[in-house]
This record gives sequence, structure tokens and C-alpha cells, in this order.
Amino acid sequence: MTFGHGNSPPDGAPSVAFALPAGLTNGGVTTWALALSKRLNQKNHPAKLICHSAWPNRATFTSDGRSDVVYCDGLAWGAGIAAIRGFLPTYAAVKANIFIPNWSWGTYGTVSLMSLDEDCAIRVIAFAHSDQDHYYELSTYYEPIISKFVGVSETICQRLRDLLPSRADDICKLMYPVAVRNDNRKSNHEKPFTIAYGGRVEQRQKRILDLIALADLLASKTGNYHFKIAGDGPQLAQLIEHFANKEYPNISIKFLGLVAHERMTDLWAASDISILFSEFEGMSISMLESMGQGCVPIVTDVSGAKEKITHGQTGFVVAVGDVAAMAQIIADLDANRARVEQISNACIASVREHHSFDAYDQAFVKIMRECMSEPPAKWPGNRAIVPN
Repeated sequence: MTFGHGNSPPDGAPSVAFALPAGLTNGGVTTWALALSKRLNQKNHPAKLICHSAWPNRATFTSDGRSDVVYCDGLAWGAGIAAIRGFLPTYAAVKANIFIPNWSWGTYGTVSLMSLDEDCAIRVIAFAHSDQDHYYELSTYYEPIISKFVGVSETICQRLRDLLPSRADDICKLMYPVAVRNDNRKSNHEKPFTIAYGGRVEQRQKRILDLIALADLLASKTGNYHFKIAGDGPQLAQLIEHFANKEYPNISIKFLGLVAHERMTDLWAASDISILFSEFEGMSISMLESMGQGCVPIVTDVSGAKEKITHGQTGFVVAVGDVAAMAQIIADLDANRARVEQISNACIASVREHHSFDAYDQAFVKIMRECMSEPPAKWPGNRAIVPN
């Protein structure tokens, strides 16, 4: 079996493979990888998506018309050495120079095992997508095989520098790119105040059940509020059932289910406020995307929030769990649509300056080329492929 010779195209652009440990299930890493792989291929930088089996009973995005999607049988999360050996043929077949394992022991274990082959010449880029111990554990355990570390916020990059001081020169910050509208927004005073959420409908990390408390609090305030909830996850059925049995005089809630990434722009553009209840994040893609469409973010104080939001000017940041503060901000904004318009347009200007697709893609390719300028690493033969 031949690993990672990576037949580069004529211009020498390295080829890259993104591992999706739970396939095309809902999440920021999935939408980021789908979009980036597509753009890279359009720019003649060969890219593939290695899609593992999805979480059981989870809705998934479709891959219709995507020639860059390669399926790998088996869920990578929690994969042991036997399963990892089974992944090897699929990983080898993509013939990539660079692998991005993303967030699972199984995908990191697979590229580590690949590197032991004497003909292997792959490089590994470790993306830390969230300010979460799990990502730091992956980065430190698999440090011997990693060429570059990429943090999506300054908080994450600093934590990586603290954990891996000898690798400080290999740690880069790269914030996600998003679409930005070309014009300013005008607030529609006639329609209900529209509040949108886009992401996993899950209590773990996302604290989505805070939506119940937020709706209850807004029910006691003046104004009419319309929620749009886009996404899928373990708590979706629970929330649908809960709100089906509730009657609010001034609140309506629509559950949209899994929404294709390309359609999210329209959702943000048609909404006044975006909300995020999260316990932790990296640099929330939904936050950035909503800002790019002039949808004012009200988010919790997690990684990336204060880095991108100036409280009261380009959005609002509240403490994790402080749903009362979130409700009061929403009610105050509903009563002052002129302020919403002002903040909305400040959001658009802020994101336009720092989150263009072309600048991101150039920075990403630069990181890949730097990886290729260094020799490939080999996994230490005396170290377990996955920790016990």
C-alpha cells in the first residue's frame, strides 16, 4: 500500500484531505470543510473530503454533485486500532500530501499509523476549532506528527503556545471567512422582531435548552418576537414537543431542521438578531455569518466573542447562562429599531474588513506550502497510536 506520495498538479500546489469524523452531520467543521474544499478545487488546489460514517440517527447534508467526497466506512469517534487499520486504504487512495484530521482520535490515529510506512510523505495540520480541552489533548498527544497548528481565535492560539512553547513558530491564527452583503440594511419596523439560531440543536456545548427560558422571559415583555431555529441534534424533538404545548401571545417559533449551508445566508439576511447560548466555542461561524448579513449577534462570553464583538457597537456579549440579560437586550433593541440598524451596518463593515474568502484561501495555501517545505514527520514507534 502506497501512502501520501501526493501527485501534485503542474503548478506544484499541494493536495489536501479533510477528515470528517462523523460524516456530513450538522456542525461548523462540516460546513467549513465543505466550503473550503470546493473553493480550493475551483482554484486548482486539489482537495478531498474523507467522510466517515455519521452519528446514529443524525440528519446529514447531501453530497450530490460533489466529486471531492470520499466515503470511509466506520465512525472515527472512539475508533480503536482495528478500526483505524480499516480506514487506511481509503486514506491512502486519496493520495493527499496534507491531511487535516479535525477533531477525533480515530482520524489522528489513522494519519499517525500511515506515517509509519517507509514510503509515506504526508504532513498533518492540526486545526483547533474550539476552545475545548479535547482539541488541546489531541494537539499535545499527536504533536510529533503535526507540521502546523491552526487556531481559529487568539484565545486558542495562546493556549496552544502555553501548552507547546517549543512549537510557537508553528502555531497560526486563521479566522473563518464568510459572505458579506454589499449594501446596508434597513430595519423593518412593521414585522415581528426576528431572532435566528443556526447550529447543532444540542444541550452539550450549545446549551440550546436556554431557548426555553429566553422565550418565557420575552413572553412577559412588550413586543412581538419570531424565532427561527435552523439545525438538527439530540434536543430537536424535545424542543418541538415543548413549544407545541406552549402558547405565547407575542411569540412564534419555527423549527427549520437541517438547512443547507448555502441557504443560511438568506436566513441571516431576513433576521434581526442571531443568538448563541454556547458554553464554549472557537470562533463561531454562525456568529460571523450572521454579522456579515447585518444580523446583530447576542452571544455568550466564549472564545472568539469579544475578539469580534465590541459590546453595544457590533453586537452584545453576555455571561454564559445569563438568559435574563439576553432577553433584556432583545427587548431594548426591539423598542429601538434605529439602533438595530446602526449596529447591523457596523457588523457588516467589521466583517467585510477581516473575513474575505480570497484572503483566507491564500493564507491557507501559504500554510500548506510551508508544511511542504519541511520534511514529513514519523510517528514515534514506541508510542500508542491511540492512548489507552
